[in-house]
Amino acid sequence: MDACVQVVAVNPDRTKPLANLMPNSKNWPLLRAQLLAHPPDGVSIAENEPLAAHTTLRIGGPARVLVRCARPEAVGKAVRAAREAGIPWLVLGLGANVLVPDAGLDAAVLVLVDRLADIEVDGARLRAGGGAQLARVVRAALEAGLAGVECLGGIPSTLGGALAMNAGAYGQEILDVLSWAEVVEENGTLHRLERWEVHGGYRWSVLGKGRVVTSAELSLRAEDPEVLKARVHQVREKRQGVLPPEPSAGSVFRNPPGDFAGRLLELAGCKGLSSGGARVSERHANVIVNPGGATAEGVRSLVKQMMARVRERFGVELQLELKILDSNGDVVSDSEAALA
Repeated sequence: MDACVQVVAVNPDRTKPLANLMPNSKNWPLLRAQLLAHPPDGVSIAENEPLAAHTTLRIGGPARVLVRCARPEAVGKAVRAAREAGIPWLVLGLGANVLVPDAGLDAAVLVLVDRLADIEVDGARLRAGGGAQLARVVRAALEAGLAGVECLGGIPSTLGGALAMNAGAYGQEILDVLSWAEVVEENGTLHRLERWEVHGGYRWSVLGKGRVVTSAELSLRAEDPEVLKARVHQVREKRQGVLPPEPSAGSVFRNPPGDFAGRLLELAGCKGLSSGGARVSERHANVIVNPGGATAEGVRSLVKQMMARVRERFGVELQLELKILDSNGDVVSDSEAALA
C-alpha cells in the first residue's frame, strides 16, 4: 500500500528528518512578534490548535503555534522567524503516516494554504502549489486529458509531500514528470530547482531534505480520454477493498526484503489487536485504525506488540514506515526508542 509521508523534512540531518534542530531556549514571544510584524502578508497564526484534524489518523494534541502560509514569501518569513527564535518547526501536509503525541508539539507547525494550494493547467504543463492535495492534482490532469499521474490519485498527500518522498504507485513516480520545483531553503530563502537538480529514488528525494516545496510544475502528455479512464478504473479496482474505511495512517511498517509486512503480521495473529482505543485492522494487518477516541499511546503500544509478535515467530525485525514524532516534531528514527 502506497502512502506518502506528509510531514516535509526541514533538516538535512537524516537522523532528525522532520523538525529543525534548535537551541534549548525557545523564544515564543519573539516568534509571535516576528510573524506579526510589518504587517504579515499571507501569514496567520493560531495557538494551541489541536492537530488531530490535521492528520489522517485523527490523533494528536495541540501545536504550540500553527502557522498558515498563503504565499512563498510567507513560508520564508515563518522559517526565518522560527530559526531566530530558536523554535523547532515542520511543515504538515495531509498528515498521513504521522503519529503526533497526545500532548501535542512544542513546535511551530506550518500549513500551506490558499495560493500555495492552487492548481493551473497550461497545455501539457500543470503547475500547483505545494499545499495542493495530490488527489486534486490528479483530477485536474485527468479532466485536461493529460497522463503521467493518473495512478497516484489514491495516495493521501499534498503535492509538496509527494515530491519530498517521490510518491509512486503502479509503475508511476511523481519525479518522473517533474519539470521544476520552487522551494524555501532551510535559511528561509526562495529558490527554484530544475529537474536535473532534483535527485531522488524509491520514496525519497532531495526535496525532502532541508526544503519546503511551495510550488512545482509537472510535464505531462496528452492521452486518449478513454484510455485514461480505463487505466484509472483498473487502478481503482486494485485498490478497492484494501484500505479500511476507518481513519488510519496507512502502512505501519515497511515491507522487508522479499516479503510483505502485512503477510507476516497476519500470520503472527495481529489482526484485531487493540490498545488505547486503537485497533489493528481486520482488513489489513499492516494498518492501525482509529474507530473513535484512539490515543497516540495506544497506537505506540500496538506497534510494539506487532513488532514483537513478528520477531518472535519469524525472527524478522520490522522497520517503521509510520513516522512517530517527539514533542519537537522530530521523527524518532530508532524503532525501539520510538516505542519506549
